[in-house]
Amino acid sequence: MDDDNDAEDPKKLSLSREIKFMMYGFGDDPCPYTQSVALIEDIVLNYINEISLSALNMGKKGKITVEDILHLIRHDLKKFGRAKELLISNDEIKKARKGFEEDKYHI
Repeated sequence: MDDDNDAEDPKKLSLSREIKFMMYGFGDDPCPYTQSVALIEDIVLNYINEISLSALNMGKKGKITVEDILHLIRHDLKKFGRAKELLISNDEIKKARKGFEEDKYHI
């Protein structure tokens, strides 16, 4: 096995399938060019890596918190707003599940 081949590395994160669906959802061809998908995937993974490393260097040593991420994206109002929206939705889902589980055991 060739160690330089990223496709064979089971630890390598691949978002190509999701990116293809997103590209199609935004009006691209159902089967976009492989090079386009690879370019977008590279950009996304680099962004995630940069944000993660920045967040890792901000707060507690060796730990990334939601607050660290929010602090880093606070000037990008679209990203910040969407992140807050997703966090609120996540809390609502947790509360709904908790309520459902409590009802389940009290019947």
